[in-house]
Amino acid sequence: MGRKAQGARAWHDKKIDKWHIRDGNKKISLGFGKEEPGSEARAWREVDKYVSEKEAGSRLQLRRQSTSDISVADIVTFYVERRIEKFVPSADYPTPIARPEDVIARLTAILDFFQDLPLDDISRIKCEDFGVYVHNREIEREKALYEFRMGRYLEKLEAYEKKVSAREKFVADLAARGWNRVLKPLRTLRPEPLKPFNPSLVEYRPSASRRYLEDLSAAITFSVKYELIKHKVHIFMPPKYDPRSAIFSFTEMKKLLRAAYSFVGMGWVNGKPVKGLHTRRHLYRFILLAISTGSRKDKVERVGYEDVGDRPWVELWQERVTREHRVTGEEYQALEWRGRYHRLGDDEVRYKTKRAPDFPITAIAANRLARWQRQGIQYPCAYPYRRTGKEEPGDVSDGMRALFDEVLGVDNEFSIHIFRHTAATWMCSQADFPLPSIAAYLGMSTETLVKTYAKHREQDLQKIAEGMSDSSRADHKRQLRGTNPKQVKNARQKSTVIDRMETNGTEQESTGMVKNVVKTSKDAA
Repeated sequence: MGRKAQGARAWHDKKIDKWHIRDGNKKISLGFGKEEPGSEARAWREVDKYVSEKEAGSRLQLRRQSTSDISVADIVTFYVERRIEKFVPSADYPTPIARPEDVIARLTAILDFFQDLPLDDISRIKCEDFGVYVHNREIEREKALYEFRMGRYLEKLEAYEKKVSAREKFVADLAARGWNRVLKPLRTLRPEPLKPFNPSLVEYRPSASRRYLEDLSAAITFSVKYELIKHKVHIFMPPKYDPRSAIFSFTEMKKLLRAAYSFVGMGWVNGKPVKGLHTRRHLYRFILLAISTGSRKDKVERVGYEDVGDRPWVELWQERVTREHRVTGEEYQALEWRGRYHRLGDDEVRYKTKRAPDFPITAIAANRLARWQRQGIQYPCAYPYRRTGKEEPGDVSDGMRALFDEVLGVDNEFSIHIFRHTAATWMCSQADFPLPSIAAYLGMSTETLVKTYAKHREQDLQKIAEGMSDSSRADHKRQLRGTNPKQVKNARQKSTVIDRMETNGTEQESTGMVKNVVKTSKDAA
């Protein structure tokens, strides 16, 4: 009789002095030996982790499980594995998930809070407690940022005190020699001290946890469609954020453009630091493109002049047009730039919810893009003075945030998306622009456009109010008065036996059937 098989266990190989996990014939090296303090306890912790993952993998092989038998961790593991890591297009999920790194980061926070909680135990109270957990994470991030700023402050304070001490020592040395030399005041000012960190100043935002819970709900829906669980569990959602209402005024736009165009700083040229460079001209070009096209941030900052497949690009050409001379009034032929903005490269994924159609750009934007191309610029919104010397499209968030703070004040609530919001608001304020055409130009649904920006179409409501009281538009009233209310002959279908039975409440359906059978027998006789 063979020896009874043991379960997964920690095993030490004396020959190589390494701990292993033994599971039947399987042997997994843990990479450390007995020389490490507490190595045996660590090895058994690795065994427990291995067993948990093995059991979870076994549960994920079962189908149509009860929501009380499967945990949040199992649902998230299944979703990440099938929807992100081993994605296969299907009828329900034809495209891969957008920004998978962000989704995994949010699901990691979900796991940290819910862990092995059974799916059936998710309640409204648990979801609200998760909102508090997200708020505490935000406090920790603010505290870490405060500690970083405090470290920078202490460094500046130490450098300032060294300068003051050296200056005092120098003055004392001069006085000891009998010199009464007056020195100029220090140009360096004492750094402003930071206020103590106060966690209560971090505002609690109930809507902050919504995006996390939406990902959890998506994972549950995915598990239902792939028959891992029997039915969906309701996830309580906090309210959405209030829709954006702020837009840039014409004056604010001029200030931002002027500040970005004229700013001078230090950059890298041929591997050497150089001062006096216009290091924010790329932000100037970003603002012009964002406000004239109404495109999203990532569709503007990555745009180039060539169709390389993995990023947006601009197609430019010239057309011959007829113009009239301002002075003489004579007509003449001239070349004018035209262009088409391709928000997606040929190799990029087209998502159903994030529409990114191509569209014709304005003549002014086409002329600017052609001018920048003649200047040798490959990517209009890329920072040109990198240390590496390569011109590659990158993120403009940091530079734009610094520009907002300098021009609009530190306490401003503007973001880069406000450029798209401003463009959409201006388009909606034009009464002769059809809303479906505006939605197609911006790459959004007409429903979203109406829900978010229709409040700016007050002139349309006024037109309807005036039209309803216009006597010349009352043709439909005369037509209604002129219709003939008489019924047409044979307009109603004859009643059936069942209809007559329903009218006679005392007669049963079976009785009527018997009468029909008797009548048929008599007719046959």
